[in-house]
Amino acid sequence: MLLRITQSGFALEYKPTGKAEWRTVQPVSLDAQTLLDNQTIACFLAFIDGECAGQAIIRAGDYRFCDLLDIRVDSRARRQGVATALLHACEDWAAKAHWLGIRAETTDHQPVACLFLTNSGFQLGGVDRLRHLVDPEQEKYPPALRENALIFYYRF
Repeated sequence: MLLRITQSGFALEYKPTGKAEWRTVQPVSLDAQTLLDNQTIACFLAFIDGECAGQAIIRAGDYRFCDLLDIRVDSRARRQGVATALLHACEDWAAKAHWLGIRAETTDHQPVACLFLTNSGFQLGGVDRLRHLVDPEQEKYPPALRENALIFYYRF
């Protein structure tokens, strides 16, 4: 992935790899009761033939944007529109609550997630090179190879 700065902001360019790999983030540490009791958090599930195929968790965030905390799809259900349907459910929830849009964070080590967000209308709003500075997993790597946080925004 190549990040360029243009007159209109950041621009991403992707160089396809031979084998795309979907990496998921650590599951959000919210128990079911917390999700049910808190009106500022929503969890959406997608089902195919009665089996759970994906989930998305969104919550009220700062500056009138919602934070997309997690979106994941079972590997057997990918490329069937499940993630897009989950994202639309999150958009509907946020729009009904009069939020301005959705913010999503990923890393430059997850090009498939970056492509999905970009293709879904999100724009790269910022790069945080220090976000994972003290992450024990990242300390194993030289500074130039550590993950950078990428923050994407989708405005309604």
